[in-house]
Amino acid sequence: MLNGIVRLCVAAWLVTMTDGASAQGLPASVTAPYQEYQAAIEAGDAAALLDAARRAYEAGEAARIDTLTLATLAENYGFAATANQRFDTAQDAWRDAARLSDRGNADPVDRAWRWHNAATIALQNSDNDDAYACSRNAVQALEELDGDYSEASDFAADAFLTRSMVAMGRGRISDSGAAALQAIGLFERHLDAPDTRYGLALLYAGVSQTLDQEFELATYSLHMARDVLSDVSPGHSNAATLQAALTSARLNLYHDDEAETEAAFARLYDRLAANRFHAERYSEPEDVRPVAEQAEAEERPCCDAQSLVRREPRYPEDALWSDLDGVVYVRFDVTAEGRTDNVEVIGAFPPGVFDQASIRAVRNWRYAPATRDGEPVSRENVETRFDFRIAR
Repeated sequence: MLNGIVRLCVAAWLVTMTDGASAQGLPASVTAPYQEYQAAIEAGDAAALLDAARRAYEAGEAARIDTLTLATLAENYGFAATANQRFDTAQDAWRDAARLSDRGNADPVDRAWRWHNAATIALQNSDNDDAYACSRNAVQALEELDGDYSEASDFAADAFLTRSMVAMGRGRISDSGAAALQAIGLFERHLDAPDTRYGLALLYAGVSQTLDQEFELATYSLHMARDVLSDVSPGHSNAATLQAALTSARLNLYHDDEAETEAAFARLYDRLAANRFHAERYSEPEDVRPVAEQAEAEERPCCDAQSLVRREPRYPEDALWSDLDGVVYVRFDVTAEGRTDNVEVIGAFPPGVFDQASIRAVRNWRYAPATRDGEPVSRENVETRFDFRIAR
């Protein structure tokens, strides 16, 4: 359906462009195929739309029309290619539209919109390098609005989320976290109910906050992410990683001083209760430490395994030279002999970059084994987190 693809404000602008074509001095080689483009929209003919959009854009290039009008024709071409699932063509067209917008010093909203679409289509094409560059440009254009996103409210949150996602995948975790926080604020302002996008933004923010050792904020973000995603997207692909991240962050809220621990969890409750999406879930004060966590503690051996040799993983050279940060969550068992076994990565950001270094490190750890009734026993499902951050 073309109605799901054509942005109405753009279509309205283009009607004005056509009506005033002679005043703008546009040649017939441009206006004729563009009129066919409009007719294809009205007829819902996707194939004709693509053909007309291509001819209008190519005619505009050949005639060397003004930059901003050519940018709009490139945007039309991108829309039409998307409608026909010609994603390689769409990626090139959206990128052309964005570059022309930059060259013509277009309004920041238009530039951000075009770069965001270029990034989205690049992701569709698994071109993560281009998605990273385009999403950066989209966010930079939005930042020119100085926090007033009212004219970009239909896409700004998604643009920040896209930036957060691709930056996380590229090991630019601080950039990811900053973009995620922008997305969260916009989602909370405009959404009627939480959705998957909001949950993912909370996840990326929480991972970044963990790396910054802001554990109270991280626990809040990850707790919200878990609750939102479990409601709106049960069984999502990040479920295991999210739970590991939440467990890791929450453990840092426990202190030797019990009063300090209670205060930390009280602050966490207050943050959760203040979120309008969770007012009913947290309508009464409660211990936000899950019952499952307490039950697991009761099932553990009376004397848990104690670390004897624990060397941190080496920073992979490729990641070091590429200036990548990362977080890896690992699960393993400790045998009755004090060795590690069944070492596995639960989740990692970015995936696959720091996994092997983390596994190698844990395999060389040694423990005083757990005991029960004075006898050594195995300890299963120990979890740990590795933070990889380059000093800058």
